[in-house]
Amino acid sequence: MYLKGNKYECCIKEGANKQVISSQADSLIKISRIWADFFPANTSNQPI
Repeated sequence: MYLKGNKYECCIKEGANKQVISSQADSLIKISRIWADFFPANTSNQPI
């Protein structure tokens, strides 16, 4: 069975978008971890 048309193309695009979104979320998590290393959350009273 040969699939042709918008339905099939839509599925491919949707899958690609999900991969892009997940990789962006992945890099955001990595960046936030790096920032957390540079700026540890201290509860002590420090000037901002």
